[in-house]
Amino acid sequence: MASRILASVRPLHGLNGFWASSPSAAARQWSSSPLKSFIPHSRGHTRLSSPSLPRFYSSTSFSATSQAVKASPSSFWTKTAIGGTVALATSATLLNQLTKAPQMEANEPSSSSGLTGGNVVQDLKDEHNRIGVEKKSTSDLLLSMLVYKLCTFSLLVDLAPKIIHLAEMVHLTPPVYWVVRKTFFAQFCGGETAEDCIGTMKSLGNGNIGSILDLSIEVDLDESDLDSQTLEEIRSRFNKSADNIADQISTCIATASHMAKSFAAIKVTAMSSPLLLQQVSNTLIALESRFKAMDQDKDGKVTKDEFKQLIKMLPSPLQNHDSLDVVVDQLFKEADKDNDGRVDWVDFACTVSLNRDETRALFTAEQSDNEATTVVPGIFKEDLDDYKRLLTRMEKLCDQAETTRTRLMIDAEQTYFQPAIDNVALHLQEHYNHTPHADGPLIFNTYQMYLKDALGRLQQDYTRAQRNNYVLAAKLVRGAYMVSERKRALELGLEDPICDGIEATHVSYNAGVDFMLGEMAHQQKSIEAKEEKKGDALSMKDSPVVLFVASHNKDSVIRTCERMQDLGLSPQSELVMFGQLMGMCDQISYTLGQHGYGIYKYVPYGPIHHVIPYLIRRAQENSSVLGGVAIERNLLWEELKMRFTASRAQIKGVPVVPTGPATAI
Repeated sequence: MASRILASVRPLHGLNGFWASSPSAAARQWSSSPLKSFIPHSRGHTRLSSPSLPRFYSSTSFSATSQAVKASPSSFWTKTAIGGTVALATSATLLNQLTKAPQMEANEPSSSSGLTGGNVVQDLKDEHNRIGVEKKSTSDLLLSMLVYKLCTFSLLVDLAPKIIHLAEMVHLTPPVYWVVRKTFFAQFCGGETAEDCIGTMKSLGNGNIGSILDLSIEVDLDESDLDSQTLEEIRSRFNKSADNIADQISTCIATASHMAKSFAAIKVTAMSSPLLLQQVSNTLIALESRFKAMDQDKDGKVTKDEFKQLIKMLPSPLQNHDSLDVVVDQLFKEADKDNDGRVDWVDFACTVSLNRDETRALFTAEQSDNEATTVVPGIFKEDLDDYKRLLTRMEKLCDQAETTRTRLMIDAEQTYFQPAIDNVALHLQEHYNHTPHADGPLIFNTYQMYLKDALGRLQQDYTRAQRNNYVLAAKLVRGAYMVSERKRALELGLEDPICDGIEATHVSYNAGVDFMLGEMAHQQKSIEAKEEKKGDALSMKDSPVVLFVASHNKDSVIRTCERMQDLGLSPQSELVMFGQLMGMCDQISYTLGQHGYGIYKYVPYGPIHHVIPYLIRRAQENSSVLGGVAIERNLLWEELKMRFTASRAQIKGVPVVPTGPATAI
């Protein structure tokens, strides 16, 4: 039974050195595979059983350590867990006591309050701009100070997953969760349910900041033996879990719709089996690789004969020669949109697609297939049916979002799932972004620009959108899985998919922003030339793209604002939007909101034991960001000192004269 599963998820042979060429060889390597143990938890939610591990990734060394500890708990680590818990509990208790003391709330802005300049760039550069702190309660300021400081302790951040894991083993979960709830959860999350987040969303709205409501769900990593499960049982459990999560995301969309122009975030891995997404990704990668190999003259296109050879490489081509010729004629005619007798990859992928009922069967793997000789990996019919169920779930949520005018943000995830995620996202954009909406396109896809191939995929997806007459809505992030991606590449002997160094990542990110803004500028010039008039600003109904700059990097935000000013793009048009995570970079967020830019905060929520993996990533993978926000920490400290001074002066009857640049929301 395990051999069948391994055969169905095995990445294509020949693209890297890790994957085995037969089920038996794959079984021998299964213990080191990142796909080991994708068995969903029986509860309604899913969770990460080992928080120290990146999602969908199994570390053999840590697994062995965990088993050793479980068999005979180390006194050292037990003391570490207890000591860490006590230390964090002491900090949280101190915070709790401070916030119960008489509050020194924000001073009322003076009549001269206002941003330090009329230009958003000047205010973003102003290190004394208090807009992100002046309206916060004293307890919120103290909380932010504590959490930011804790994140600067790299040893604590690195040990946090093990502390939580060991605390569970020695039954210290309640105090650990209490500490997490009072600190990191309060800083970075909106609540445990969607309804809990409404207050946070309204508070952000008062600062002209929108919300991206995010049900924080992690996929389970379980050490169960695959041989103990039948394929039918595995599929049934994944489908039941996905249906449950789809219902919860439906609630998320309904709640987000309470605030105008809100988003709801979706992780596609929560909507289906990760095993299936891995299979689909392998098939798509192999098919594109074969297309490039078939392109003999390297002009990016294939002839009709080469097109036919590609169809014959699919797992389930028609065996009857005459029928094959008929199918090839029909598909090639459909793909050759410019009638030049040649087809490029974009048109090929749109025509011969897993998303189409007419061509999905061509990817069917037969039970007797020898995967070692299969050119393009096939997918079992039952799994293709599950892929169709995934599309149906997503389309149902999109229909609800369209009705409630709530936009959907499809998150990027690990590279070994991303081709399948992109395939789903592009399918949804083609169906829901073709008609201009009052609030802009409905479906946004996410591009992690720290990946070496990110810019090329962004440009290719734009070409696809243009040919199929829909708007490409793209959220650009630097990336959230650098640690796990590089660890996986190293252990499996794969090429590092991430840019070589932070400067290369900056270059990639800026290039992505420039490309999207450049297409807006090109469209503006085309409109002016066609209508023979100038001065009309580009609007949502005219633009072929919409850009979402999701970044905590102030330089990236400033650079984008400067480019918008150069191109004459109105902030209110929301052709360019910005986003940050809740609890981070408030100075940037509130400044953009005050100047009328489209700015949004990710507001994660969920039961605390399910949100912990998200919080660990916030601490681990953003520790460099948090540790570098010295300006924001200084603003918090100066604000606290100002309030303390004002409070003492009021007690003594001394009039308070506000000092320093003040801002008002």
